[in-house]
Amino acid sequence: MPTPEDQRRVEHQALRRRLIMGTYEQDLEEEMLRHFSSDRYMALGPVDMSSNVLEQITRQLSVLYNVAPTVHHTEDISELTGSNGYVTLAGLFPLMQQAQQFILAINECFVRIDVAPHKVGQPVSKAGLNYRIVTPDAVYCESNPDNPDEPTYYREIRLRVHPETKEHVYVADVIDIRNPDEPLFGMYEVRPDGELGKDVSLLYMGHETHIGKSYPYRYEDGRPFLPLELYHAQKTGLLWNTWRNSQTCYGSLVSACLTSWGIHLIRDCSWPQRYAAGLSISGLGVENGDLLGRRASIPADPSSILMFFQDSESGGQPLIGQFQPGADPTKMFETIAQYEYKVAMAAGLSTSVLKQTADIRSGFSLSVSREGQREASRKYAPLQSYYDERLLAKSAALCNRFLDSNLPENNYRIQYAQLPQSPEEIKAIREDILEKLAAGLISPIQAMQILNPGIDENTAREMLLKIKRERIELM
Repeated sequence: MPTPEDQRRVEHQALRRRLIMGTYEQDLEEEMLRHFSSDRYMALGPVDMSSNVLEQITRQLSVLYNVAPTVHHTEDISELTGSNGYVTLAGLFPLMQQAQQFILAINECFVRIDVAPHKVGQPVSKAGLNYRIVTPDAVYCESNPDNPDEPTYYREIRLRVHPETKEHVYVADVIDIRNPDEPLFGMYEVRPDGELGKDVSLLYMGHETHIGKSYPYRYEDGRPFLPLELYHAQKTGLLWNTWRNSQTCYGSLVSACLTSWGIHLIRDCSWPQRYAAGLSISGLGVENGDLLGRRASIPADPSSILMFFQDSESGGQPLIGQFQPGADPTKMFETIAQYEYKVAMAAGLSTSVLKQTADIRSGFSLSVSREGQREASRKYAPLQSYYDERLLAKSAALCNRFLDSNLPENNYRIQYAQLPQSPEEIKAIREDILEKLAAGLISPIQAMQILNPGIDENTAREMLLKIKRERIELM
C-alpha cells in the first residue's frame, strides 16, 4: 500500500479474510508461538482449526439473502431482475450470501460489476453482467472529504497472467472519478513501494487508458460513477472502520490456540502419568534432533512391552509409580467453550441472541437463536438495502450503456424475505392484527406492513390493491 497506515489496515483486514476463508493455519501457528515456547510448541503436535468464533458467528448472522429478495420499481424491470434478467443470470443474490459474511467480519467489502457487451459474431448469451466480491485488503481508496465513506478513487491489486511471458504478475486496476470532468480507468504495473508503474492498459485491455470523454461508466445524464459498491457493516462517516470488533478477531485465534492445546491434553495428558526412579528405558529415539524442540521418546501402547535397565549410578532399589492424570478433558473443554462464548459476547451479541444448550460439552453450544437472526436481519436491512439499491441502479446504467437496454437508473426498492416463523408465532401475529383492525387501531396498510416488515406504504398499498383486483376477478 502507498501509506504505512493503509499497510497496517490491509494486514488486519487480510487476517479477518483468512479467518472467514479458513486459510489461517499460519496465523494460528504464529499465535501458538506467542503463547508457548518453541520446545513446548513442538510437543503440542498439529494445530486444530475447528474453533473459529468469527466465522461461526458471522455465518449464522448472514441470513438476509438466504431467500432471494424482491426488487420493486414503478416501471418494468424484468429485463434486469426477472427470472432471465441480467442480475438473476449473474447470480448476484446467491453471491451476496458470502458477501454479507465478509461485510460483517471485515466491516467493509466491495462488490464490483463487470459487463460483457454483445459483440458482432458472438452469441447473445455471452453478453451480460458479472459480479465479483473484492475484499478491502486488496484495495487502496481515496474519498471526498465532504462524503468520506464513499470512494472516488479505487485501486485494486489483481494477479494476472502476462499475455507475452505467461508469468503471474500483480496489476493495479485504477478507477478515478475525483475530477468528474476527467475520469480515468486504466491498468498499471505495481512497484514494491506501492506506487504505480508503467501503464499496461493496452497490454491487458486491448486499448489505451480511458480518460475524460472515453470513460465508460456513466449514468444517462453523463455523470461518471465507479462500477462497484463499497458496503459498510455500520454507517460511521469514515471510509474504513478497520479495527471495530478486533477483539473478536484476536479472540478467535486465542480460542483456536486453546482448542489445539486441549487436543494435546486429551492425546498426551489425560491418563495417569507413570514414572520410574533408578531405571532407564531401552530404545529411546530422538525427535526433532536438529531443532530447539528436540526430545527423546519411545512409542508405547497397551500391547507393547517396555524394557528397563537399572542405572549403574543409582545403586538403590528401583522404583516405579504413577501420578494422577495431568488434565481433565471435560473441565478443559468446558473452559474453552466458556471462552468462546465470551469472545462472541465481545462481538456485541446479547445473551438473547446467543443460544447455549444445557450441556456445553455438546459441541453445539455456540449458536445464534432464530429470534437472534431475525433481530440481526432487522438491524442490517436498512443499511444493506441502501447499498443494494445503489448497486442495482449502477447495474441498470451499465446495461443501458453496453447491452442496449432501456432500464430506469434510480428509485429501486428492495425487500428482503423474512426468516420463517413457527406456527405459534404466525397464529399470534395474525390474531393480534385482526383484533387491532376490528378495533380500528390500525389501517389495512399498517397491517400489511406488520405482516411484511421492511416494505413502505406505497408497496403495501400496491399489494392490497393487487389482492382486491384478484378477488374481484377470481371470485
